[in-house]
Amino acid sequence: MHILFIIVAGLLGAAAFDTEGVLFGAVIGYLVAEVLTLKKRVTRLERQAASDLSAMQEEVVFAPVDEPGDFVMSEATVEEVVDPLTTDIGKRVQVPPDPTKQEGRQEHHEETLAGPDRLFAMFGKVGSDVGDWVSRFITGGNLVLKMGLVILFFGVAFLVKYAAQHNLVPIELRLAGAALGGMVLLGLGWRLRSRTGGYGLGLQGGGVGILYLVVYGAAKLYSLVPVPLSFGLMIALVVLSGFLAVLQNARMLAVFGAIGGFIAPVLMSTGTGSHVMLFSYFGLLNIGILGIAWYKAWRELNLLGFFFTFGIGTLWGSQGYQPQHFATTEPFLIFFFLLYAAISVLFAHRQPVNLRGFIDGPLVFGLPLVATGLQYALVRDFQYGMAISSCSLGVFYLLLATILWRRLAEGMRMLCEAFLALGVMFATMTIPLALDSTWTSAVWALEGGAMVWVGVRQKRLLARLFGVLLQFVAAYLFLAETFYPFGAIPFLNRSFFGCLFIAGAALFASFSLQRHADELRKWEKYVSLPLLVWGLCWWYFGGLRECDHHFGHIRIQNAVLLFSSASTILMTIVAVKVSWRQLAIAQAVHLVLMALSMVFGLFDMPYNSHLLASWGPLAWAVAFYCQYRMLYQFDHEWPEWLMGYWHAKSLWLLLLLSCLEISWLADEALQLSEIWAIIGWGVLPASVVLLIMGLGGRPAWPLARWERYYRGVGIGLPALLLMIWSVLCLKESGDPAPLPFVPLINPLELSLLFIIMVLMKWASACRRGSCYGFPFLSERIIFWLVAALIFIFTNGTVARCVHFFGNIPYRYESLYHSVVFQAAIAALWSLGALSMTVWAARAGNRLVWCCGAVLLALVVVKLFLVDLSGTGTVARIVSFIVVGILMLVIGYFSPIPPGRKEEVI
Repeated sequence: MHILFIIVAGLLGAAAFDTEGVLFGAVIGYLVAEVLTLKKRVTRLERQAASDLSAMQEEVVFAPVDEPGDFVMSEATVEEVVDPLTTDIGKRVQVPPDPTKQEGRQEHHEETLAGPDRLFAMFGKVGSDVGDWVSRFITGGNLVLKMGLVILFFGVAFLVKYAAQHNLVPIELRLAGAALGGMVLLGLGWRLRSRTGGYGLGLQGGGVGILYLVVYGAAKLYSLVPVPLSFGLMIALVVLSGFLAVLQNARMLAVFGAIGGFIAPVLMSTGTGSHVMLFSYFGLLNIGILGIAWYKAWRELNLLGFFFTFGIGTLWGSQGYQPQHFATTEPFLIFFFLLYAAISVLFAHRQPVNLRGFIDGPLVFGLPLVATGLQYALVRDFQYGMAISSCSLGVFYLLLATILWRRLAEGMRMLCEAFLALGVMFATMTIPLALDSTWTSAVWALEGGAMVWVGVRQKRLLARLFGVLLQFVAAYLFLAETFYPFGAIPFLNRSFFGCLFIAGAALFASFSLQRHADELRKWEKYVSLPLLVWGLCWWYFGGLRECDHHFGHIRIQNAVLLFSSASTILMTIVAVKVSWRQLAIAQAVHLVLMALSMVFGLFDMPYNSHLLASWGPLAWAVAFYCQYRMLYQFDHEWPEWLMGYWHAKSLWLLLLLSCLEISWLADEALQLSEIWAIIGWGVLPASVVLLIMGLGGRPAWPLARWERYYRGVGIGLPALLLMIWSVLCLKESGDPAPLPFVPLINPLELSLLFIIMVLMKWASACRRGSCYGFPFLSERIIFWLVAALIFIFTNGTVARCVHFFGNIPYRYESLYHSVVFQAAIAALWSLGALSMTVWAARAGNRLVWCCGAVLLALVVVKLFLVDLSGTGTVARIVSFIVVGILMLVIGYFSPIPPGRKEEVI
């Protein structure tokens, strides 16, 4: 085989590059032969290994046992499994294959490759099939005959060329002699057609090739035969070779005839011929191939015509095409494309019953790729030239797939899927060729969503993956090309529509995957949620950009609230209509956007303004209405924990907004003193806590339905924050201007008293088990926190009285060095200790008595460390006397109670 390849390639090199090409062609021939030899050897080894493995699996012997689950493997089998590559399995296993098993394996293999996966498997076989055919063509049959025909063909060509250059014989006699030789070969081959080895068929093929050469030379080079007559003769030769090939069922004859026909104009070319004549001639040859394909599924002939036609056409186009040739070249390209598309359909239809529908990969997929490349070279100077071409190809393949599916659905499923994929691909490519990047990304996104839906309905994994990938590509294209331009009309511009289409496609794809999750692969059910998040991100991204760019005059946060409210209403309707639970849960984002709007509104708010300015009242009213309407709608759709916490957080946000507005109203609108703005932050939350505890689970929704969360974290967090607020109020002097200051009856201290009573009621409710959501806070800890708050409140009251009536500045340093303040708190602490010890002695509560004693000890320590420095003042004297008397009273009336195992408040 190596020698034959070297000779043939050397002759081809000589024909193309004269004597310098002999060595180059010989080297190429040797390399090709070596590759084919190695490929053949690897294929043989793979088949042998597969057969050995199959035999080894059949040799496993199961021993009969009494109990299920026990099996015994023969020792011979174990030995073979240890080293299957070094054992001669074929000699030990002489069991003929079971036809039923072979048939079952074949059916299983076909089922495994059903659908789009078979298209990928087919690509891997294309190169192997072509290489095997070339190897069989050259090495199989009569090797001497094939070498002789090739050498004779080149010899005749060189003889004709030499005679023409030296004018040895008139051209008419030369052509007549060549024609006579061709007819002699044809007749001799017909006579010897029954001889084994294909000898007669080879002679017929060589004769047909020589006749092609003579007719082409007589018509094109020497103008001895009129063009119409030469076309007629060409048609006759095409018909003759095809007829002989079909009659004798000899594909090699058809191949020889086709090779001779295609190579004749290449060998006889002078470089001055007309491309119209060349393509017309190729058209006749391809019509002959189409005629043969009508009766025979000869793949070699189809591939030969395809490669020669488009290969030589590409070679001419790269060297001789000019824009003025478009009108005479485009029709031929369309003609060849349609012709080989028909041949690919005929090939799949003419297969045997067991292979019906098998497609030829190079024709089905190579044809549109090659034709598209050539078409681009022809129409690249025309506006929308490639867009129209791509659209035409997409429509053609989609129509062809539809027609084949309706008429030949049973046997043409694979071909229909291939044409459908090509149609979708070319239709997809039409968009960027015709439109700008914005509309391209939008349409690609919609197409991706549709592809996911089609893949779900038809159970096609490849279609689903392509649809998801196309959506991400569309999003990338949108961000890369159209991120910055804004439209003049809010929400009615290409920027927002691009985001809308990307979001809608992703949401539709997510819904399709989620609705049919049981019919898909296990891992695909995890794709639905990311697609949902992806779609929502694009929806809100587009809307927020529009709000930021177009609605600054009504405050951006108000525009965001209205957009989020409208989105929540729309998506709630959709989720209810289609029973889409994931989309229902996703509406939780509305509360997040409300909180972000409040935060950014506070930072972006002008001086002396507030959140409810301008469109604020409408925006916030609509936002809270949509929030609670959505919570009511999905009352049983959300997880219980999420719904409960979202009720609580909605309450917190409403409280925060109300406190901000009350504070602004007192400070800016009514121009009251600072303390009036501060007390709103305490009185309003305390009122809400008291109201929720007092309603007792009314109304039925939402308080009764979600009482656990409203009476738990809903009011629990505000209650804890009220404690912190009460402590922070120690920094405030409580000036009630324009009102006078009255101890305990001023606005701040009345508010603190109210808050303390509310907190005590809340602590009592927690003690009865009515508080939820604070496992780290027991009712005992809450009571002690309230008690500490009372102590802090009384100290603050004393400090304010000293400030207002003693003219002491309300600062820590001033109060600390004030003997009046020190004496007052010493008396206060002593009275507190007295009260605690007296109550504890009567109640028998040792823990409270100890707390009172500790407080009394603190008083003593304070007297000697702080008050003793001012013994000369009346206040210091009074404080020592009062504390001493109170200690005597405590010692007499409040002895320490007996110890108990457990103290209960």
